[in-house]
Amino acid sequence: MGLTAFRPGHVDDSIAGLRYLQPDGWAQQEHGLVTPLTTVLTDGSDAIVASGRWQELLAEPPSADELMAGAAWLASEYGEFYLPYPGDRVEVRMEQTTAAGRPAAFAGYQLVSPNREPSYVRVLVVALGTDLVSFVLAVAPITARPLIDEILASVRPLGI
Repeated sequence: MGLTAFRPGHVDDSIAGLRYLQPDGWAQQEHGLVTPLTTVLTDGSDAIVASGRWQELLAEPPSADELMAGAAWLASEYGEFYLPYPGDRVEVRMEQTTAAGRPAAFAGYQLVSPNREPSYVRVLVVALGTDLVSFVLAVAPITARPLIDEILASVRPLGI
């Protein structure tokens, strides 16, 4: 498989403070965004990549464990929202990581359901500052896994 073709520009989500790659043929959804999502990309079928801002932060930035819990919650909550059918979660992953040197957490799973193509759910939560924690969420058919992984690996704070 070759490298994915990306637009010359990236998605610059100024509310979330994040930049990430946008695949060719994917478009930004302009209306009907679900809070706290601030940008949503779609390929026009079953795949979405969305970014947003963690709402109602405490006075201090979240700890590594809180980032991990937030990533797990987002993956579960929005996985169920975008994939509202029963299935088994397999290949569950949760890990602490960084994004451009910033503290981050990653969570995700594969949803296997009878009579449906397996789906892939991933969330990367990034602590950008004391009052800004943002995330990128991806929900897509399992066939889009390499593309989704490439997009999540590209996540950077704006201005870097």
